[in-house]
Amino acid sequence: MLGRSAWCGALLLLGCEIGVMDVPIGADLPSTFYVSPDGADDDPGTRAQPWKTFAHATARLEPGHTLVLLDGDYEAQTTGLLEVDCNRAPRRGRASRPITVRAESERGARLHGDGARVPLDLRSCAHWIVEGLTLMNEHVAEVPSGTDVGSVAMLQGGHDIVLRRLLMLRPNHHRHTHLLRVLEAAQVLVEECESYDFFHNAFETVRSQAVTFRRNYFHSRDAESAEDDLGTDDPTRGEVAIQVEESSYVLLENNVAEVLGTGFSVVGRPSGSPYTESPPFPVSGARLFGNVVRDALAYGFKVETRCNDALPCVAPERIVTDTLIVDGVVEQSAVGVSVNAAPGTRVDNVTLANVTNGVVLQRGPGNAGLEFSARAARALVRGFTGVAFGASDTADWSFNHCAALSPGTESVSFSPNDARVLQPVSADGTDECLVYLGRDSQLRRAAGAEGYVGADVVFRYQDGALTDLPLWEPGTGAFPCGAVVAGINDDPAQSCRGVHERLRVGVAGCARPDPEKP
Repeated sequence: MLGRSAWCGALLLLGCEIGVMDVPIGADLPSTFYVSPDGADDDPGTRAQPWKTFAHATARLEPGHTLVLLDGDYEAQTTGLLEVDCNRAPRRGRASRPITVRAESERGARLHGDGARVPLDLRSCAHWIVEGLTLMNEHVAEVPSGTDVGSVAMLQGGHDIVLRRLLMLRPNHHRHTHLLRVLEAAQVLVEECESYDFFHNAFETVRSQAVTFRRNYFHSRDAESAEDDLGTDDPTRGEVAIQVEESSYVLLENNVAEVLGTGFSVVGRPSGSPYTESPPFPVSGARLFGNVVRDALAYGFKVETRCNDALPCVAPERIVTDTLIVDGVVEQSAVGVSVNAAPGTRVDNVTLANVTNGVVLQRGPGNAGLEFSARAARALVRGFTGVAFGASDTADWSFNHCAALSPGTESVSFSPNDARVLQPVSADGTDECLVYLGRDSQLRRAAGAEGYVGADVVFRYQDGALTDLPLWEPGTGAFPCGAVVAGINDDPAQSCRGVHERLRVGVAGCARPDPEKP
């Protein structure tokens, strides 16, 4: 029989405990491997001799391993796609030793779906990091029906997953698809990704918890659906940048969305949802800090309970509770912020410019069976043609230190205008800035001890706290975009490259404020 030391030395890659010490075995073995469209699975997986297929490579990943994708085009028919089921073949990382998949040069590895299969599909995985890839699908009509057939990225189940600096585009517009869907997962971070050419919801989190979307950029580029029955509200452009549906404790920080139907939405379970089994997934505790929307046909921000005429309405998966929107910006929309029967909603320090209606608190159709409360404070609506601040079908509301400036000839500042309108704010002149207040703006101290009125999106939010790190690049004013890929995100007029100019960051008459928190 082998002695303890000899027995431990015979085990590979497992490690043994001797006394109180862990002795790693095989520590000198490689932990970084490579794949390439020009590789071969018979090779050792080094940079000089990379593997070819994802199926071969991912089956060999262990905690602490890194898989590097060399530049090139990865296709379903040749290399396969990054489809990993951590249930069938456990490939879960650990908190201290995650599994990392990254491009050697940012966005130089391009994964192409075939109109049906999803380029990035992680199921029940834990402690994975995916960085710097380009993901895209194709518009193909003759593909199977089914949920998310032809989407671009899917996280199904699992926890502690990071997606960072991905470039995603072109979900199959013949199916009900997304650029990214997070389903029944937890502790997910999606950071500094760029998203284009989507016609439905770009990012969607469903029945999930503790998901963070941070500093992502969206532009639908007027992508249209090819079918009439895909469930989109408007088939002529992207529907929603980020939709939080039947999920709790979701955090949105400093995301920017352009040219779509609705910027950011927090909603309950919809009618006709396929997810009807118990237990229910409550919709609670969403936090939206420093997000920006430009050119939305319907809503900048939408918070909507979906009671579906239930009397009384008590289902937690349908009722949206305790949503917080802070430092939000909307330019050009029918409604800046819409709150529909969502108890405990707070809207603080938003700027809504060139909108029809500003902040609307209502109990809309289908939600008659639910009483709710909502508050807006230190909000700015300017250049509006309808109602700047309106409340209907609810008694528990207030507008505190809010400003309605530059109204149209038939516009109404507050409706109703009663004792629940507290200390309305007026200011002279028109502030040329949009995402932050000008250095000399009267609105900087318009709320007295409570501070500024309107949004002041200058610094980054991180985990729900305002930091002293600038959001806009100090030299150019640029948003933190990723690497440029020719033909995808190189046109400043329709990409992240030029969004700071469209948002008037640092333009004449709107210098960035001094680098100190307001």
